[in-house]
Amino acid sequence: MSGTSADGIDAALVRLVNGHRIELIDFLTYPSELKPQLSQLNLETQISLAELADLQVKIAHEFSQAVLALIKQNGYETSHIHAIGSHGQTIFHAPELGMSLQIGHPAIIAKQTNITTVADFRVDDMALGGQGAPLAPSFHQALFQDLKKPACVINIGGIANLSYLNAEGEASGFDTGPGNALMDEVCQQLFKLDYDSNGDLAAQGQINQTLLSALLSDPYFQQPTPKSTGRDKFNQAWLLKFAPLDIDPIDLLATLNQLSVETIAAELVKLDLPDQTTCLICGGGAYNQTLLKGLQAKLPNLSIQSTEQAGVNPNAIEAMMCAWLAKQRLDHVEIDLTRITGASRPAVLGGLWHP
Repeated sequence: MSGTSADGIDAALVRLVNGHRIELIDFLTYPSELKPQLSQLNLETQISLAELADLQVKIAHEFSQAVLALIKQNGYETSHIHAIGSHGQTIFHAPELGMSLQIGHPAIIAKQTNITTVADFRVDDMALGGQGAPLAPSFHQALFQDLKKPACVINIGGIANLSYLNAEGEASGFDTGPGNALMDEVCQQLFKLDYDSNGDLAAQGQINQTLLSALLSDPYFQQPTPKSTGRDKFNQAWLLKFAPLDIDPIDLLATLNQLSVETIAAELVKLDLPDQTTCLICGGGAYNQTLLKGLQAKLPNLSIQSTEQAGVNPNAIEAMMCAWLAKQRLDHVEIDLTRITGASRPAVLGGLWHP
């Protein structure tokens, strides 16, 4: 998959044992030459049909190359692979319209790789009145079935989402709001860096409390669940409505880092978790030490740790989820997202494209 940060294509080679145990064989991030175009989509609401069609083909081609590179890297043949689970690149997520658009057409991936491809996972849920997102809680439930419950898994990608696994192991979850994407944009535009490694720059800045309060006033943060969001909302245009033009870039970065801390922490507080509940962090945010330290400082009674400490690569989990979703689709297994997205009933998610 390529997430809301659009910083590359994550590909995971996964073995599913007896439909239950989920083993990561290998993982890579394949560089995308389309990042400038995809980043521009976050700033604009218009794209021509010709541009859309062109991106559909080009992204599918890059996804295919990522798959083939991973297979070759591990000495496999394409005939050894049962299926590809492809999330695609989200360009528009509109639960209020009942639609979410991902590009990188699976027909092209299937034909270029000669591997059955499963994709378009969100629309079945939305057709049943669901938000179509997040999908991660159902996978976190399967991946971390041996974790002591209750527990939480927080994926901090461009957008952050929270999975709550209750004492009975049932999963619920939602998008909390911005994760890394706003910080990444500031780094790219003002510091000529892809991202704030370890959160080192943010650690040097002073949090602008006036700006932070203004950002936190956005109605999304008070919105009840189920809820989901994307880069079509939390983007540079959204930030510019609040940010003073003369703010020091370092202070802006520190404030955005704290925005992610505050919005994630506020939702964890609402869960009223027992002391020392494990909260696993995955996604790129698992490497942002300033963010993790901020969360631990806000929530001293909880155990904030990377999924690495649970033996799972934090960067690989969402791509692993796509493999798991593909297997559920091939086996016609209904996924119950009713407690997560608000869908009216469980559903088989996704469509099949054959070589």
